[in-house]
Amino acid sequence: MAHAVIGEPHSKIAPLNGSNYFACARTHLIDLASTLLLFFCTSIAAGRVWRFPFDDEIYTLTRTEMRSVLSLFPRNGGGETFFYALRHIGLTIAEMRLCSLAMTALALVLFQLLALTWIAQHRRPADSLPTRLIAVLLFGLTPLAIGQGDALRWYPLFALLIALFVTLYLVGNVAAQLCSGLVFGLAGWANPIAAVLIPPFMLYRYVLQRRFRWPFDLMFWLLAGLGGMFGIYTTYFLFSQHLAIVQSIFSAGVVQAILSNTLGFFGGDALGVSQAWLVAPAVVIFAIAAYSEIDRTQPGIPAHFLLLMLGASALMSFVGLSEPRAFLYLAPMVAAVLTLFFDRQIRGGHGTRTLALVTLVLVTSVSAVANVNFGSHPFKRSAVIPYQSILDFIADNEKGHVLVVSTDSVLPWLLERAGGDRCIAFLFRMRRCLAPEQRFDSIFVISGHTGENEAVMRQFTQFVADITAGRSKVATLRAGRDGDAALKTRLTGIHLDEAILTVDYYQ
Repeated sequence: MAHAVIGEPHSKIAPLNGSNYFACARTHLIDLASTLLLFFCTSIAAGRVWRFPFDDEIYTLTRTEMRSVLSLFPRNGGGETFFYALRHIGLTIAEMRLCSLAMTALALVLFQLLALTWIAQHRRPADSLPTRLIAVLLFGLTPLAIGQGDALRWYPLFALLIALFVTLYLVGNVAAQLCSGLVFGLAGWANPIAAVLIPPFMLYRYVLQRRFRWPFDLMFWLLAGLGGMFGIYTTYFLFSQHLAIVQSIFSAGVVQAILSNTLGFFGGDALGVSQAWLVAPAVVIFAIAAYSEIDRTQPGIPAHFLLLMLGASALMSFVGLSEPRAFLYLAPMVAAVLTLFFDRQIRGGHGTRTLALVTLVLVTSVSAVANVNFGSHPFKRSAVIPYQSILDFIADNEKGHVLVVSTDSVLPWLLERAGGDRCIAFLFRMRRCLAPEQRFDSIFVISGHTGENEAVMRQFTQFVADITAGRSKVATLRAGRDGDAALKTRLTGIHLDEAILTVDYYQ
């Protein structure tokens, strides 16, 4: 078999060029604007931007409060530096999230335009209204982009840089392709995970495209090294000085990582374990679509570059990386592959089949969007904690000098900025609160398993017993519900309560 065929066979594919790309941009301006409108409206409706921070964002926010940008080096990458710059030019947290959402949106439309350009350049007739509509829906309702697209983390910036890198390399002239090397280096500064994409790029360029020119390649990699020099040093620093932190990131079992990344990626980091059946059709359809894009007679087609990057990133599960949100940059690539697949199905006369397959994919997307901020079966428990209810409970009950102890890292950050006569601590970091001169009229203990190991939780329980000895529990608030808690407990062996956080008030 010369190539994998499902639907209409592949056409003879010539290299993309910039003139076609920009002509397609003008032709499909309404499509791109529709995608942006759908993505922004859906994200806002799902509770993005104007929301409480999640735990990982606290790290970024504390870095933006440093006095000097030099304090960020060498431990922090381009993501923290970028948000530091935004904060110090006067942007609010919500405005910074809008910037993240805009970067994610731009990454989506760059890949959408690539897919539409491929179709316009190599398939006749070029204009297919069903394909254009499907592309708008796939890119505008990409689950992980909606779930994590506004994050104050490195993911949105990295996604945009990778989209720019791919676009400049595939459709640009020699100068643009050289610039793609610089952009790729900057992506490496945003996060060292960019190194995972080096082998697929080399395989695509040197093996599939059979392109190797000393002057170009030497300059390309020099520019990549220039753009990523800070990232290289940060990576060296982390591996040499904080190896334990790096090892903790890659600590998941292979099976757990594969299942977690698959569910989190296709489920938008929102659908829980008991809702995995909603994700299964989308995973199967994408696998078929990816296989159908393999063309052994045309090894240098751009689609192969996307498949190589998707495959290399998927291998990260085998080294224990279990963070689906880290793969945000792949979400537009998946939408691009699906768009090409559905277009070929339509041109092959399989309209009814295409409608059924698109519906199944969109059911997953809509289900994920509906659960991003309001679900009772969360993928990540901390994503659906009702922080405002907890803040109101503390404000309504506190009396006099107050001690707040929490296993959740977000609440101490929120309470410190709310002010008041309070001493606030995350886990055991409360030396100043236990000074001999401190006397508390009210104690609030906020507890719940949020990722700490069992030994730490047992130590925290004993610690709480010591500081509340001789006091009476006056009220309790159970905040947030995880309907999959029992199932997660059986799967992981880690005990999880159905209530995500419990707030106990002592006097």
